Amino acid sequence: MKKIKRQIAWILILSLVFSLTACKTDKTVSKRDTAVTDEAQSHMSDAYRQAIEDRRAEYEKTGEYRKVTYAIYTWTGKPVGIERIQEAMNRILREKLCLEIELLALDFASYKQDVQLYLTNNDRQIDWFGGNVMGYTSCVNNGFCYDLDENGLLDTYGTGIEELIPEKYREACKYAGHLYGIPPIKDYAITSAAIVIGKEYLDAIGYEYKEDERQEVPSSWEEIEDIYRQLHLKFPDKNVYAVNTNHFSQGSVIDDLGNDWFGVLIDPTKDRKVVNLMESDEWMTVVRRMYRWNKMGFIPADALTDKTSGSAKIKSGAYMSMLAQSKPGYKSQISGECGREMIVFRLGRDIIKSSGITSVITCLNRATPDPVAAVQLMNELYTDPELSTLLVWGEEGTDYVTDPDGHIHFPDGVNSQNAEWYHSMNWEMPNQYICPVWVGDPLDLGDQIMKFNAEAETSIALGFTFDNSAYTAEYAALQNIYDEYAHQLLYGFLDPVSGTEEFNEKLKSAGLNRYIAEKQRQFDVWYVTTHKDP
Repeated sequence: MKKIKRQIAWILILSLVFSLTACKTDKTVSKRDTAVTDEAQSHMSDAYRQAIEDRRAEYEKTGEYRKVTYAIYTWTGKPVGIERIQEAMNRILREKLCLEIELLALDFASYKQDVQLYLTNNDRQIDWFGGNVMGYTSCVNNGFCYDLDENGLLDTYGTGIEELIPEKYREACKYAGHLYGIPPIKDYAITSAAIVIGKEYLDAIGYEYKEDERQEVPSSWEEIEDIYRQLHLKFPDKNVYAVNTNHFSQGSVIDDLGNDWFGVLIDPTKDRKVVNLMESDEWMTVVRRMYRWNKMGFIPADALTDKTSGSAKIKSGAYMSMLAQSKPGYKSQISGECGREMIVFRLGRDIIKSSGITSVITCLNRATPDPVAAVQLMNELYTDPELSTLLVWGEEGTDYVTDPDGHIHFPDGVNSQNAEWYHSMNWEMPNQYICPVWVGDPLDLGDQIMKFNAEAETSIALGFTFDNSAYTAEYAALQNIYDEYAHQLLYGFLDPVSGTEEFNEKLKSAGLNRYIAEKQRQFDVWYVTTHKDP
C-alpha cells in the first residue's frame, strides 16, 4: 500500500532501513516492503535466531510461552479493547518470537506510584516501563534499570533499535556511561509554550484567529490573557485553565539539566552558567502571571488536589484550555486527547533540550526474568509495521478504517469517546512512524518530524546527564521542599514575592547551592570533553 511505501521511503532516507525485521506478509504488505523485511531478516544474527529456538524448545516441553510485560500509560486508564489488542499482537509474537506480550495499561496520574510498587514489591512481573514518568535518574539510582549495554544485550538482540536511533541520541540516554533506557522514534524537539483552547469555546466568544501551515496560531501571553477574560465571562460555570507543573519543561526553553529543577540553563543555546531557577526573572514572570490568573478566577480552587491530567479535564467538558508543547501534527494529537477540536496558540521557540531525548524513555526492569526475550520483543515493536500499528492504532476494521489515499480514521459509529483502543499516546510508543497516518495529519508527517528535529535550536547540554548519586540525601530534601512550595506558587495560591523568598531560603538551607555547584562542575567537565574545548 502507498502509505507503507511512504514510511519505508522515509526510513531509507534516514539510512535506517536495515533495522526492519521480518514481519508477516499479507495483503497489506507490498512486494517492496517484503523485500525490505526479507533483507533485514537475512541480517538477523545467529544469536537472535538461537534465542527464539531455545524458547521454542522450552515451549514444546511446557506448553507455555515466555511472557514480557510492557507497562504503558494513558490519560484515562485501561482501554476497553486492551485484551483484544494484546491477543492480536500475540498471534504474531507466538509465531515470530515464540513469546507473548502482556500490556499493562495504567492511568498516567497514578503510574509512578503503581509501577514503583511493582518494582519494589515484585508483586507481579514487570519488564518494560516508562522511566521518564518515574524519574530516569531516580530509577537508575534505585537500581530499577537494566544496563542495555551489559554483555552486548542491545547490540545482539536490539539491532533494529540501534539502527533506528542514531548513536548520538543513544549516547544522550546514557547515565554515568551506561545505557539504562531507550527513547521512542518521536519529536525530540519541542515548540516551547503552546496554549491549546477548545474551538467551540473560541467560536462562542466570536474570537477570530488564523492558523498557519502548521495548524497553529502565532500568539502572545497578552493575547491569551485577553482570551481568558472573555472565556471566563462567557462560561462562568467552566474552568478556564487546567493547571500542570509544565511551565518550564514545556512552557519555556529553560533546560532542566539532569531532569530536576535544582540548577538550570536559562538560555541553553549559548550560556553555560548553571543557575537557581527560583531566583531568575523567568521564574518570577511565571509565578506573577499565575498569581494574577488565580485572582482573576481562571484557576479552580481544587487545583492543588485534583491530579487529573489536563487533557482529561478538557475532555470531561469542565475545562477549556491548558499549557502544552507543540510540534508538527500536534493539533490532531491534542484534539484526539481532549475529545474535541483544539486550537493551538504558539508562544515559544523550537528547541531540543538536554533531556529532549530522555523526556520519554523506556527502561527495562533490572529484575526482568529474561532480558533477551524482553529486548527482542522491543526490537520488533520498533521495526515491525504490523505489530506497531496494533499498538498505536489497534485493529483495522474495528478501531480504524483506511481511506483510498492511505489515511485512517474511525469506523462508522466509533469516536474518541466510545473507541475501544484510542489511547492517544502515540508519542509514548516505540515507533509510530511505521504506522498509517490518522486523517487530519499530512501523510509525510514522519518526514516533517525529522525536519523539525533537524532544524530546531539545540541545547549545548544535549546528552549531558547529571549524576546525583552522591547527593541523594540533598536531592530528596530539595524535592520535598519543591513539592511543598512549587505547586502553590505555579498555580497562583502563594504570593509570588514572599512565597518565592521563603521557598529559596528553605532550598538553600537544604543544600541547593552545593547541589548546583556539583551540577556545574560535572557539566563543565562533560562539556570540555565532548566539545574539545581548550
